[in-house]
This record gives sequence, C-alpha cells and structure tokens, in this order.
Amino acid sequence: MGHTEPLIMQIYCRLEVAVTDPELIGKLAGQQLREAEIDWSRREEDLEEAIHQLESDLTQALSCVVEHDRMIEHLPGVESRGGLVFTAFGKPDDRFRPGFTDFL
Repeated sequence: MGHTEPLIMQIYCRLEVAVTDPELIGKLAGQQLREAEIDWSRREEDLEEAIHQLESDLTQALSCVVEHDRMIEHLPGVESRGGLVFTAFGKPDDRFRPGFTDFL
C-alpha cells in the first residue's frame, strides 16, 4: 500500500446556546487562562488584567472554553488541525447559512 496524503477539509458549524450562568463561564475561562503556560513577561497586560478582561466579556469567555476538537474525537482517521470559534449575541447572521458565498 502506498502512502496517501490526508484530505484537508473544513467543517462549518453554528450552534445556538442559552447561557444560564454567565459568571460561571467567565470563571471557567479565567481558570483555564491561569492554567495555561503563557509567558506574561512578553505581554502588555499581566495575568490578572487578562483574567479580569476575559471574565467581563462573555462572548470572548465562551469562545475560549468551547472545546471544538471534541466534536470529532470519536471519529477514527480524523485529526484536528486547528480551528476558530467565535460567539455573538442575538440571532444568526443571514450570511451564515448553507451555500453562503459572501462570508469567506
């Protein structure tokens, strides 16, 4: 058998959620930031400033704690190569629908 190159694919997904405890999401994001191995000496802000900013911005906090790799972890032969998660308040953007072309 010859070696074949992996096929690179993109998964586009929109998931609507109801956040019932925004404070808890902020605390979880802050905790994960504390546990991350970040060299804060090269940053403009320090750890506590970054945690405060993260805990006070629900869209940023929720984006940080979503584990998008988990949606494929049960699939054999599929490996995550990275991704982007973003969150927004309100109804879905009209551009985010199957067949969109103006979004990219």
